[in-house]
Amino acid sequence: MGRSNRPKARAPKPPANSNISIVLVEPQSSGNVGSVARAMRNTDFSDLVLVNPCDYKNNESYSMACKADDVLASARVFPTLDSYLGEPAIIVGTTRRIGRHRFPVMTLDEAVPVILALAAKNRVGILFGREDKGLRNEEIPPCDMLVEIPTSEDYPSINLSHAVFTVCHHLFTAQRPKAAAIVAAPKEEADKMYAHIERTLKALGYGDAGGEYLLEAIMRSFKRLFGRTGLMLKEVKMLRGIMSQIEKRAAGEEGGHEGPEQADAGER
Repeated sequence: MGRSNRPKARAPKPPANSNISIVLVEPQSSGNVGSVARAMRNTDFSDLVLVNPCDYKNNESYSMACKADDVLASARVFPTLDSYLGEPAIIVGTTRRIGRHRFPVMTLDEAVPVILALAAKNRVGILFGREDKGLRNEEIPPCDMLVEIPTSEDYPSINLSHAVFTVCHHLFTAQRPKAAAIVAAPKEEADKMYAHIERTLKALGYGDAGGEYLLEAIMRSFKRLFGRTGLMLKEVKMLRGIMSQIEKRAAGEEGGHEGPEQADAGER
């Protein structure tokens, strides 16, 4: 059968994203504006705010946006930062520099849960400064929070779109459904498995004629191996099923494919 042409159902947009605006303060490169639009589209953000931007409605910006044209087309433009500041309830500034006169700075990991909690009921604007100098000192006081985007001390400069993507990606992934935790097999089940492995090895002749030290060494290795990786109950039962098959073959019996339940039933 051929592949279905029906489009895949889109996952719902993370709930807080619709209340978060990405605000570029005086961006100087139309290519960067386009790259920011792409970064936003990658992480399900759509509200782009531009404060006194360069001429961004050109081929370079749309080329860099790479199918995020809708984000560019719907971008909202404000002549000054002050003219925007009255719109959102919460203003978050971003920086890679921690100066003496700056606000207390939160790490990105610390800030993400706070931003998401605030965005659940409030409009939040996240400010990104100019490519060459970032946010000015006088633009910091209106911020309710200041967040550091960590970079190497040896080479701290970061592209504007990379800064936006870093923040957006942290917010995006924090809202994704968490994978179910792996539940390790209970200790008593693991102990039964080790006893079963040892019994099987003895059936194969390990431990005979003074080889008990070899058997002990093998069992220690198994316990170290499985102790490092951890085993789920399903995996414990699978291994015991394999041990049962080996025991039957060692005894000269014809063994069918034995399931976990049969391995449990044969426990002595």
